[in-house]
Amino acid sequence: MTHTLDRTAGTDRTSRIRSAWRAAWDHGHVEALDELLSPAYVRRRGPASAVQGRDQLKDSIRAMREAFPDLRTEIEDIVDDGDRPAIRWRSTGRHTGAFLGVPPTGKPVEVSGATFARFDGPSVAEEWATFDSRQLLEALGIITTAKQAAVDPDLVRGVHRKFITGVTVVTTDDAGTPRGLAVNAFSSISLDPPMVLVCVQHSSSTHPALHRASHLGISILAADQLDVAKTFASKGDDKFAQVCWTPGDFGAPLIDGSCARLEVEIGERLEAGTHTVFTGRVVSARHDDLAPLVYSGGGFFDISHTAPLPW
Repeated sequence: MTHTLDRTAGTDRTSRIRSAWRAAWDHGHVEALDELLSPAYVRRRGPASAVQGRDQLKDSIRAMREAFPDLRTEIEDIVDDGDRPAIRWRSTGRHTGAFLGVPPTGKPVEVSGATFARFDGPSVAEEWATFDSRQLLEALGIITTAKQAAVDPDLVRGVHRKFITGVTVVTTDDAGTPRGLAVNAFSSISLDPPMVLVCVQHSSSTHPALHRASHLGISILAADQLDVAKTFASKGDDKFAQVCWTPGDFGAPLIDGSCARLEVEIGERLEAGTHTVFTGRVVSARHDDLAPLVYSGGGFFDISHTAPLPW
């Protein structure tokens, strides 16, 4: 049986993506992908995963549908900007066939994630897929996280309040419009190569722009920038109208007066619960001799008023 992409809703790229996904993932008509994916198409799922070509993707869809014959994939959102659309999706199905060496369990499975595509002309040349693999592995019984043994969220929140962090403003240029939010979930990954990560909640208005972006900026706020922190922690529409900022070498907006500033080329976007973890390579950096703003226990502090302990 052949399948032609549904063009009744128009020939725009979003309609073609939805039609091809519905045909291939929900109905098993994998040949529909030939109208969307280029012959030289490659798909990646994290740095440790093998690269798939178009035929290998078809084989993996067939295998998935053998294990989950009632598989349904809902595309929750497509952020289409330029040649790199971002697709947020959620898949459900009942495990009635062997999968990953696990015999059928009959259990319902739900997995959510995101796929980032790169178009070359009318066809997709590359895709990067990411999802929270815990959901799948736990549903199949490969790993177990007993709910009765889970730690109370308020207790975990209290533990986190004991951890002292700096305060950053994570930014990106969104087709000429600066976007940003306050983030304290920032960390160095390595120095060689220089890599960092930031965690951004899905509900943030800046989250879609970061998914579209190739670069992001990180401004580590100075002790005298409490007002800046409050501005970017708010839901304001034009936060940048209230602060002084300068575009970095790679276009990311950087906050003037910060004690340190980075620009990062985004590498991976990893789904983790309610957040996306953005990792990437540092491509520009500078710092000044200013005390940083510190956050702990729901409050902000000026670290320059503390005394170092002898050791």
